[in-house]
Formats: sequence, structure tokens, C-alpha cells
Amino acid sequence: MSARPPRLIDVALAAGVHSSTASRVLTGDASVSIRDDTKIRVIEAAERLRYRPSALGRGLRTSATGSFGMLVPSLRNPLYAELVRGAFDRAWERGYVVVLFEDTGAKAATMAYERLVDEGRIDGVLVASAYAGSPTVALFSQGDLPCVFVGRQVPGTLRNVTLREEDAGAQAAAHFVSLGHTRLGHLAGPQLLDTAVRMARGFERVCGDAGVEHTTIYASGDERSGFAAMRRLLVGERSPTAIFVSHLSLAVGALAAARSVGRAVPNELSIVCYDDPILEYLDPAVTAVRMPLHELGSAAVDRLVASTKGSPIADVEVKTSPQLIVRSSTASPNDRRP
Repeated sequence: MSARPPRLIDVALAAGVHSSTASRVLTGDASVSIRDDTKIRVIEAAERLRYRPSALGRGLRTSATGSFGMLVPSLRNPLYAELVRGAFDRAWERGYVVVLFEDTGAKAATMAYERLVDEGRIDGVLVASAYAGSPTVALFSQGDLPCVFVGRQVPGTLRNVTLREEDAGAQAAAHFVSLGHTRLGHLAGPQLLDTAVRMARGFERVCGDAGVEHTTIYASGDERSGFAAMRRLLVGERSPTAIFVSHLSLAVGALAAARSVGRAVPNELSIVCYDDPILEYLDPAVTAVRMPLHELGSAAVDRLVASTKGSPIADVEVKTSPQLIVRSSTASPNDRRP
């Protein structure tokens, strides 16, 4: 016969505390002050014993479901895989599960709200698909349900968990400048997304400081628009010799457009792409600005759990800097490879 699963009393005994103290630590209850060393003992004991709180028991005591909803704009985009994984992993550690939903527009947002919120299936929601005027923002920011906007800034809500997109744009531009490029381009995502605007701001700031020519074109986030926008950037005698592309789908279209006009990468055109899900496997392998997406998902769950416990709402910025991963898609404009 297999051993019974560990109980809360087992964690309390192992940590040398009362079971009520162990419960408050493991549920993130901020209503009672508990010493940091006590919290550490309880958490370590729970991890050592592999304790998992009973979702049924918690629900009966608190009317909670033990579930969070998460809305992403596309299940096709590999960019969201690491973000979702970070949220799933952290939610599991905190005793929650995550219900994933694709937010493809007003109808999908309304359906998600009806099924997840009105039917009482979740304790809070992670929204990774917010943008100015989005029906999702209007739906999920209303009422008392805890809500966090992930990777996007919704002004005035104090519910934003974001990355340092300006730094990502700045790193890409600085890399091009360091290689000796003087005509730069930025193929940005949709202008209605604050992430695209902040990334472009960082890119353009470095270009301005370096005194180099630069052009930014905003495009919708798919391969077709990436192809069309790249063709526009490559027109003319003074077209860019180095282009920063804001995400993978656009990059696929951009690389195809470069080939279609005979611009070899990196001999005649250097390319950097935002984030790094599969870029090393493209031909050529693409230099990337890697973002801490797993950490973003984890931080968003922590912020949402705190909200469910009554903590004051506040914006959170993940402080980890983007990381430039140099591969074979970038070179000096004077370096002509055979």
C-alpha cells in the first residue's frame, strides 16, 4: 500500500510551527505578520515533503476554485510558449492550475468572460493580449475579479507586469552601430501595442544618440505583413543595411522578402530579431534579443496571487535585462563573406 500524501499538519510539525501558521505562509495570507525565517522553514518543509494543498478543501473553506484563467492573443506564436510555461510552473508551485484561452477578438473575449468569470470557474485572470481600446481590457478590468495584464501596459490600472522592451530595442540598435552600420531600420509590431511603441522608442533613442539614419515601419504581426513591410524598407538607394525585427512571425516574412530582392543575409543585410524561440535553427541563424519570458509569467502569477489575498494593486517590472545572442545573421557592412 502506498504511503498517504503529506498533510498540512505534517508540514507544520516539520517546520516546528502551528498548522495555522503553516497555512498562512503557504496561502500567502498577508493579514498576519510572520517572521521571514519562519516562512523559509515552512516553505522548505513543504518542498521537502512535496506537499500540495487540497484544491477541494481550499475551495470549501474560501469559495476559491484554485484556478486562474490566462488569455493569449495567438496559440500559433512560439513567443508565448515560454511565457505560458512560466505562468504554469509558478501557478503549480503556488497550488493553482491555469486555464488557457486564445483571445482572437471581441467575440472570443466575451466568450472567455462568460465561461471563466460569470460561471465562477477562476479566481483571477492573466491577460497577455491587452492593447489600447481592447474589448478584453474593458471586460476583465471591471468588477472585483483579480486581473493582471502581462507583458502589456494598460495606463491607470496598476495591474501591469512588464518587461524592459525599451532596452531590447536599444540593444539591437547598439549592436548594429557597434558593427559600423549607419543606415538602420526597425520592422515593428502593431502600433496599437505599447510593447511595439516602447521597443521602437529604445531603438530610435540609440540611433539618435549615435547620429545614424533610421526608419521605423509598424506592421501587423504575421508573416505576410512582415514580407510586405520588409519590401518597403528595402526600396531605394539608401535603404537600411541592418534591420531589427520585432518578433518571429515578422522575421520569417522579412527573411523571405530579403531573398526575393536579392539581399543576402548577412553580406548585404544584417538582421536581429526580438526574442529567441527557434531563431538559431533558421538559415542563417538569426541574432536575437532574448527576453526573460519565463520570469515574466512567474512574476505575473505572483502578482495575481497577491491580489487574490487582498494586497494593494501595483505595477511590476521584471528587472532582468534582455540578452543579446549574436549569431550569423549580423556582420559589419564592410565584411563581405564568400
